[in-house]
Amino acid sequence: MDKKERAIPIKRLIIAGALLVTASAGFFSARLISGFADFYGFTIYPVIVNVFAHISGIFPFSVGEIMLIAIVLSILFAIVYFIVNMIRRKGRRLRFLLSSFATVLLAVSVVFFDFVFAMGINYSRKPFSQIAGLQTGKYTKQQVAEVLVYTIANVAEAGKYIELDADGHIVKPDDLSARAVSAMRKLGGTYKPLDSYYSGVKPVVLSELMCYGHITGIFSFWSMEANYNTINIPEELGHIACHELSHMTGFMREDEANYIAFLACRDSGDAYLTYSGWYDMMIYMLNAYYPDATPEEYTAVYSLIPEYARDQLVMQNELWDKYETHFGEVAEAMNDVYLKINDQSDGTKSYGRVVDLMIADYFRTRAE
Repeated sequence: MDKKERAIPIKRLIIAGALLVTASAGFFSARLISGFADFYGFTIYPVIVNVFAHISGIFPFSVGEIMLIAIVLSILFAIVYFIVNMIRRKGRRLRFLLSSFATVLLAVSVVFFDFVFAMGINYSRKPFSQIAGLQTGKYTKQQVAEVLVYTIANVAEAGKYIELDADGHIVKPDDLSARAVSAMRKLGGTYKPLDSYYSGVKPVVLSELMCYGHITGIFSFWSMEANYNTINIPEELGHIACHELSHMTGFMREDEANYIAFLACRDSGDAYLTYSGWYDMMIYMLNAYYPDATPEEYTAVYSLIPEYARDQLVMQNELWDKYETHFGEVAEAMNDVYLKINDQSDGTKSYGRVVDLMIADYFRTRAE
């Protein structure tokens, strides 16, 4: 092996090692050193997201989606290339294996480094519930029912100001991104950590694939973009758009992103977003109440939902029933593992923890 051939994989191994060590230091510092995640999340991260979100925001399409497609195609090409070369190279297979290992390690280290400093550290910073002054706890079935009835009443009130199409869905505005950004900026006036740069939320062209993975939206940490699944029903899209934008501010926990999105929709002054926020919250409250309620109790509360909203719930279930596959189960299991790795011990159930925040908000407001 000459010096030139030997130096290339060594350089890659050194760079990969440096990236892995740096990223690991950031990852574990956030979890083990008190105050590190807050310092990073509230001082350094805003600068990073501002720079990269401005760059990706120049383009009208999802840069993150293009990058993801390119990565998948590159992986497929690399697999074929590896197999072909392992067959063709006879006496130099060890050298090729070493070079391939160095390349893969470098690619993995780049992704890990990007993830840690774009998302990973933020999972350990001060939760939004503390910033909002909310104290959550265990709630009785009666308390859940009370807040659920309150939520349904607000769905009915917000429903007075919406327009429905021929199928009974709320009419989705063409300027969804601008409305969501406006709502988040308005909320930033109340909560300083949300006073951030928002490049907008972008539709995903391959939304059909997202459906099979049970994904309604995604924050692309590799491009600092908020993206949404266009196939989802319009009743949820407003809340989903604000949910993904909230990740742009560094609030990565799903329950908090749901709650922030709800606040943004509720306080937006926009009829479409207001309905979307209350509608999505109603779903979470229904899911929380169902396991402990008797059939009679649940039916009594469910009957309070306006007929058009009940029809929308049915259409939503019918939509997602079409995408119930083994792939979806695997995707959800992978997401569950990902969330647990990142300090969300209850995994995908953390999406529903927004109920705790909602109930805490309700009883705090009632006590004031």
